[in-house]
Amino acid sequence: MKIFNSIDWVERKIIILHDTFLYKWGWERLILMMSKALDADIASGFFSRWSFNLRDEGFKWKMIEISSETFKKWYRHLKLKQAFLFNTKFLADYDTVIFSWDCISAVKNARVDAKKIYYCHTPPRYLYDLREEYLTKLKPYLKPIFNLISWVFRKMYESDVKKFDLILTNSKNTQSRLEHFIWKKSEVLYPPVKLDEFKWIEQWDYYISVSRLSSAKRIDNIVKAFSQMSDKKLIVIYWVNDPQKDEIFELWKDSENIEFVTCPWNEGFTDYIWKSIAWICIPINEDFWMVPVESMAAWKPVIWVDEWGIKESVINWETWVLIPEWWAIEDIIEATKYLTPEVALSMKEKSEERAKYFSYKEFEEKIREFVK
Repeated sequence: MKIFNSIDWVERKIIILHDTFLYKWGWERLILMMSKALDADIASGFFSRWSFNLRDEGFKWKMIEISSETFKKWYRHLKLKQAFLFNTKFLADYDTVIFSWDCISAVKNARVDAKKIYYCHTPPRYLYDLREEYLTKLKPYLKPIFNLISWVFRKMYESDVKKFDLILTNSKNTQSRLEHFIWKKSEVLYPPVKLDEFKWIEQWDYYISVSRLSSAKRIDNIVKAFSQMSDKKLIVIYWVNDPQKDEIFELWKDSENIEFVTCPWNEGFTDYIWKSIAWICIPINEDFWMVPVESMAAWKPVIWVDEWGIKESVINWETWVLIPEWWAIEDIIEATKYLTPEVALSMKEKSEERAKYFSYKEFEEKIREFVK
């Protein structure tokens, strides 16, 4: 297989190891684009039927499935840990191995002389910055078990990270977390967006939220805000196995201006983006989210909370509307009322221009430079 070299094209055998192709999320799109940029094989814990059909997406290299599919979260997590440790001997066949998400225990099976690269989306949040939040959700008798397992996993993670030749991060936010929690330096490589897949068609009468229905994404607060604005319409795109689905559905049941839509194969997903007024995203200190970049690529501004990750991708009051870090429901309402259809339209050219900074072409050149 070939990768770019500033002097010549050189033969190298490259593989990207990603923990799971579970849904059609930004991570899976990123790995697909990375593999095309590098002519690289892909290995994964499993390729779910809910995720991309890589062949249909133009992927023509080797695919390796490491484990059988399961959707039970904690069982899946433990099973994949075991699979990456013992079922990845094939990594010894590759000159360059790129690791993505929670699979870095497999680094032990790469050749000593192979180039080992870790693309870090974030240090596992249940082990570090969101650990206390995970603990609060557990029943008392489960907390000691969680504490023990998380201590073991932290030690494993920190030991594995030391084995990499290069660490790439998806943002300065993630770069800062790595330095803060495990004292490791890294290089920033922003995820790309295929600009030609997003476009502005027209503007309908709704705002849009696209995210997992989970406490970390705070969709429940967006729903609460719109339940107080009967004249504003909200469409929430979610996935069928989202953890907080039932709880948020209970909040929504009496609000006729809120609609929930699931797009399991992303069918119609981009249509919803193209026709929205703006995107609303208020997750907890997100690392780097593709949502606002895709929104800007479709010439749509973003309502966001004043925390780290998003600040690297948008331009204040030109491509987004900000709510305070210590916000209340009233702040979401105020920002939505400010970002009228007319104001959103006035931001569309700036949004399109900013999205170009995260183009696939830029990403392709940088990833080849890092891997060469």
